Parts: sequence; structure tokens; C-alpha cells
Amino acid sequence: MTSADPNLAPAAPAALGPWRAIGLVVLYFALQIAAALLWMLGAHIAARIEHRPAADILAAHGSLMLSAVLLLAALPTLLLVRLHWPARWSGAALPGFGLRWPGLRWILGGLLLTALLLPLVLGLNAALFPRQGVTQSVMVIFEQAHPWMRVLLTLMIVLLAPFIEELLFRGVLLAGLSERLPLRWAVALSVLLFAIAHLPDTGGHWQVLPGLIALALGLTWLRVRSGSLLPGYAAHALYNASVLALALWPLLRGHAAG
Repeated sequence: MTSADPNLAPAAPAALGPWRAIGLVVLYFALQIAAALLWMLGAHIAARIEHRPAADILAAHGSLMLSAVLLLAALPTLLLVRLHWPARWSGAALPGFGLRWPGLRWILGGLLLTALLLPLVLGLNAALFPRQGVTQSVMVIFEQAHPWMRVLLTLMIVLLAPFIEELLFRGVLLAGLSERLPLRWAVALSVLLFAIAHLPDTGGHWQVLPGLIALALGLTWLRVRSGSLLPGYAAHALYNASVLALALWPLLRGHAAG
């Protein structure tokens, strides 16, 4: 067995670039759409066999469907990023992905930032789009779900979705854009793409863009200043948990009263 030549330079990280980074973001959302379509097809086939409306089957298993869609989109994307760009995984400075421990003060700072951003984002949404009804479907799904399915869906929304989105938008996308663009333009473009990617969740209502942009700017600031994705992940997870709790409060209060 021969030993490695100490004079050889370490292999350069695999190329990323803006288009591959954008492609990974597109892949993640495309996998969500494909998984949802397959689930809906299965529901229609089951409806034909059981002679009942497909809408009833979809409603009865909505929480499982959303959980499965998130998992089937997140896991292949996460594996692809890990296998192709392992050298960037824990890099603090761009174009690293920032999956490293930044210190407890930055984690606490991320949570504090969420406490400051939440009233701003919700206030912007309420002022610009007072009749927003994007949480109604989530409330219906939670109301009809088994308690264990509610727990599973909550974990997906609060823990998994923020992690994969931080990895993609503040990790991969920001890193890829920063290879070709000045940092301020890379930040601006990644923030805008994050906001646009979340418009379908709101029914395509552009009025929520300022709130989404404010949230993305805060999360990006945490990534750049701390050299880590984890403060932004903590902030994003707390934000999702807070919004979900606010959306479900009428349902939870009704169960408590009952």
C-alpha cells in the first residue's frame, strides 16, 4: 500500500455555481409537487375501489399526505447536497454551507430575532392582506387528523421544513450565487427567490411578499454574521411554530372548552 503524497494539494470542492444552486431549489419544490400528485392519484384510485369521494379520502389522510410530501422531497435533496458537496458542508465563510455550531449566544440571538420579526411580519401581512386565508386548509387537516398524525405533521412543519429550507436558501443558494455575484446581490436574489417560492403557500397573493422578504433578510443576516445556518434554523423553526400555534389557537381553544 502506498501512502498519499504530502506534496499533493487537496482536491478542490465540487463546482456549484448559481444555476446548479437554483436547480437544487427547483428540484426540492418539484419533488413536493410530484409527491402530492402521486398521492392524489392514489386517493382517486382508492376512491374508485371503495366507491366514495376522493375528497373524503384526501381530507381523512391530509396530515399523513403533507408529512409524506415533505419527507419525499427533503430526504433526496438533502442526500444529493451531502454527497456532491461534502467539503462545503461545514464551511463558515461563503461559499460554505455553514452547518457548524456557532455558539449558544448566536442560537439565542436567532430566537430573539424571531421574537422581534414575528410582529413585523404578521403586521405587514395583516395590513396588506387582511383577509388572508392560507391557514384554513391546515386547520381543517389538523382538526380531522389523529392525535399522533398531528404530532408528526407538527414535527415536519416546525423541524424538518425549516432545516431543508435553510440549507437550500441560506446554504446552497446563497453559496452558489456568491461565487459569481457580489455578496449584496447574492443576498438580494436569494431573499427574493425565498419569498417567491413561498407565494404558492399563500394562494399566490403578492401582498405577503414584504413580510416574507423581511423574514428572509433576518435569516440571511444570521447566516452571514454567525457563519452558521443553525441560528437561522432556530429562528425559522420558532417562527413556524409560532405561526402554526396562532393558526390553530381557535381549534385548540375549542377542544379545551369541550
